[in-house]
Amino acid sequence: MKKLLIVIVTMLAAGGNLLAQHRPQFSQYIFNQLVINPAYAGTKEHVTVNAFHRQQWSGAFGGPELEGAPNTQTLSVDGLTRNNRIGLGFHLTRDEIGLQNRKNITVDAAVKLPLSESSVISVGLGAGVSHFAVDAGKYRTGNDEQVDPALEKANKARTWSPNVNMGVFFHTERFYAGVSVTDLIGIDEDINYDPERHYFFTTGYVADLGESIKVKPSIMLKDNFDGPSNVDFNVFFLFKERIWLGASYRTAMYIFQNDFEGKGLSSKDAIVAMTDIYITPRLRFGYAYDFTLHSTLNDLSTHEISLGYSFLRKQETKMLTPRYF
Repeated sequence: MKKLLIVIVTMLAAGGNLLAQHRPQFSQYIFNQLVINPAYAGTKEHVTVNAFHRQQWSGAFGGPELEGAPNTQTLSVDGLTRNNRIGLGFHLTRDEIGLQNRKNITVDAAVKLPLSESSVISVGLGAGVSHFAVDAGKYRTGNDEQVDPALEKANKARTWSPNVNMGVFFHTERFYAGVSVTDLIGIDEDINYDPERHYFFTTGYVADLGESIKVKPSIMLKDNFDGPSNVDFNVFFLFKERIWLGASYRTAMYIFQNDFEGKGLSSKDAIVAMTDIYITPRLRFGYAYDFTLHSTLNDLSTHEISLGYSFLRKQETKMLTPRYF
């Protein structure tokens, strides 16, 4: 438990607010960008359902688990209207770390503006509500019957708050780029609840390496301008249009903020091994394994699984390669 408290305090101190809420972390966001950019709604041009479960800092190879470690679940549905101009969807997210729990319900809509036969730019808006709570009963001091008075007081921190996200997403058949911002509103000063605004930039490209192999390098930059920027460098290989194999390197870089008080800390975060398999043209299964690089957490690992199902249209869509991103 002490190890967990050190980690949580270190993470949240960077935001200057013990109850500040960070965005949930996903390794497989590449296969479901709706959770970070509402403009992604309808990009695949058919109705798609995705479910993700992430258990962070669990015991590596059967080792001890970290009590109170983050765990996150999300469910999303999105599709395109018949005129191919409006993408609609919604996503539900539950994120828990230590004593804190946040649930989001968000409805997403995107307007599609064709720029050519193979390129489209989308402008999206996501709106919904967030529920935030602190459960002091999960932490006991000394004996099992005593609750820390400060945490008991914090246990009253429960609130519903509005939530708005915005984004732009551009794609061709092989290239994509997106910019988005989340948690534009939703501050409740009465209980010191402040969901941090985050900015995302994503881009990637798919190239042929042969008749049956493709490669997709991509990058995601996430920033709240209160500390170092979080950057994911990814590379994936697609075999016979059915099996994705790849890896990510997640790190922190001082791009916009150079006077962060924790700058002396290690910037390394994780190396991620991932696979995504299309069992059928409609059914997708994904798995990611994070190798934590922090010295205090290198005996722990993170597991993330996902399932996706697409209700494919009978007629061919304009996009020849709808599964590349």
